[in-house]
Amino acid sequence: MNRRLVLPGLALAALALAGCSSTTGGTANPAASGTPDSASSSAGGGDGAPKVSSPLDPAKLKSDPCSVLSASQRSTLGLEDGTPRSSSAGASCAWIYTGDETRSSRIDVAADPNTDGLAGIYDLYAKGGKDQYEYWEPADVSGYPAVYAATKDFRTQGQCKLLVGVTDTQAVQVFTQIGNGPGATQPCPYAEKAAEAMIQTLKEG
Repeated sequence: MNRRLVLPGLALAALALAGCSSTTGGTANPAASGTPDSASSSAGGGDGAPKVSSPLDPAKLKSDPCSVLSASQRSTLGLEDGTPRSSSAGASCAWIYTGDETRSSRIDVAADPNTDGLAGIYDLYAKGGKDQYEYWEPADVSGYPAVYAATKDFRTQGQCKLLVGVTDTQAVQVFTQIGNGPGATQPCPYAEKAAEAMIQTLKEG
């Protein structure tokens, strides 16, 4: 029998979102309000990204992306040590969720290659991208402008893409792929929690 994945940092949040669940978890860490899993895909707009009032140094994201989640944060989020990755878009890090026997449930964090940051992403959306995105939902993560956005809506299949502006010219992409447990149908709270932890790490320098 396959063991269902339980993500301990968000057990009660998942119960609140789903109404009920057969899984159990450890320490509760409720998701922030306004998570967009059930929001309309037409929400938001592309008239201009909000400015970043307190810019963060994105150096860690570019040089050592796995360092943006500390050991204590990984423990809280229920993640294993990160695995660095590289692609034509740049460096990224992937963290597998503890207890996932399939090794397929993970969080990925990467510095977005768009040199105009969140403003560039909004600009692409405003200039013809509206018809390409199946969801586009502006948000706020720990006081930083963000948007949940993807050309295909696989949130009910465990995928969620979150872009957070850490400076006016640098956005960070946080991506979830969750195969089991409550996050398999409501993944965006997990992306948000990882983004909050990443922001806290960057604030600490």
